[in-house]
Amino acid sequence: MRLRYQLTVAALVIVLMFSSFLAGRQFQSLSDSLPGVAGGAAGLLTTILGVGDRAFASPGIEDVSVKPLQTFQEVFSHLRSQYVFPIQDERALTYSAIRGMLAVLQSEPYEDRYTRFLPPQEYRSFLEENEGHFGGIGAEIGLREVDGPAPSPDIPEGLTCPSCGAEVSTPKRYQIVIVAPLPDTPAERAGILPGDRILKIDDTPTASLSLSEAVSRIKGRAGTTVVLTVGRDDVEEPIRIEITRAVIQVRSVDHRMLPDSLAYLRITTFNETTPELVRQALAELRSGGMRALILDLRNDSGGGLDSCIEVASQFVGEGPIVYIEERGETRQPRNAIGQPSRIDVPLAVLVNVGTASAAEILAGAIQDNGLGTLVGEKTFGKGIVLTVLPLRDGSALALSTARYLTPNLRDIERRGIEPEMVVEQPASSEYIPPLSENDEQGAAALRFLREQLRAPTGTPTGAPT
Repeated sequence: MRLRYQLTVAALVIVLMFSSFLAGRQFQSLSDSLPGVAGGAAGLLTTILGVGDRAFASPGIEDVSVKPLQTFQEVFSHLRSQYVFPIQDERALTYSAIRGMLAVLQSEPYEDRYTRFLPPQEYRSFLEENEGHFGGIGAEIGLREVDGPAPSPDIPEGLTCPSCGAEVSTPKRYQIVIVAPLPDTPAERAGILPGDRILKIDDTPTASLSLSEAVSRIKGRAGTTVVLTVGRDDVEEPIRIEITRAVIQVRSVDHRMLPDSLAYLRITTFNETTPELVRQALAELRSGGMRALILDLRNDSGGGLDSCIEVASQFVGEGPIVYIEERGETRQPRNAIGQPSRIDVPLAVLVNVGTASAAEILAGAIQDNGLGTLVGEKTFGKGIVLTVLPLRDGSALALSTARYLTPNLRDIERRGIEPEMVVEQPASSEYIPPLSENDEQGAAALRFLREQLRAPTGTPTGAPT
């Protein structure tokens, strides 16, 4: 299906390139015969193709109206030829137009929190993160809808494109929030917590920033500082946190043996190295006599879908890990790959509001297969597949292309996953290290696994006894 679509698009591009060539040869004569279209370019395209105001239709691809492109070309042409000041950067105009177009998707009926445009520098940063290293503070940020009256004047009513100034009418309120700080990073050490609302970046209120702009302002050269003003649910006044940026080297997997042959495995993100690191960790823990396992997915904001499928295959064995549902298509399972194995010891999975995306896929697959018990708080609720499409100039489009459903066909977008054992962490403005004396969720998981190990043979290990 996707290959057919890509071939169709490729054919369309070839036709357009050929048409453009012909257009260049005939531009002078044809432009005079196309009144009402500035420069004649948009009208010229429809004349060459001979299809009026509709682009030609091919099997597997919708008709595309070129009228909006005509309007854009007219405005762009007027700016280039008549604007009082010379246009210094035409690419900036194009990028602003793209951002304004995508901003509409954040309002009804789409309410898309994820689709965004990545200029070349941001796209390069994205690729570095996927490889396991990048520069910044070490935190995943996202958009979260705010219910009821805005708790802060920094939370806008509706959305405004920060580049083009276009206002998007929506009854929703959104705020840029911390999804999760990465472990052992400047953000974590400075006390940044999941759910923190970012009110200001340095002296700039985030109400006027897109998600991409917020990311670019937070990132920076190692050794420089950024000041985040955050709002926290259990703190009345905003908190000002100064963070020194660093080169973030993300080791996505941590593991160790605990007393009583209990094992601990933490996954902080899903990148290219994660599947092999998980495989090595599980092999080492098994060889060390593992009798039960804590899988810690707290503050894991996700990552690559393929990496997640490969990791989940090491826990749930054969069968579907997740279902992918694209627009207008029958949902398709993504099954276990490689040499699937099924976890064969009592398992507790730690989750919280920072557990998102790929981490929710793994938690949902374990829960639906009855292979472990989720302990902690409801997860973030990101059930959208985000596909990153590189563009010719080095930029990219991060596009929501599908929904994902758990093996039992649960849609968790904006709903999250409810753990069987709800355990909240103590209220604190400081970071609580995993399995430390203040980690009540970790303590609950340890108690649960010890009870499982004491249970008579045959007692189900996927639910509390």
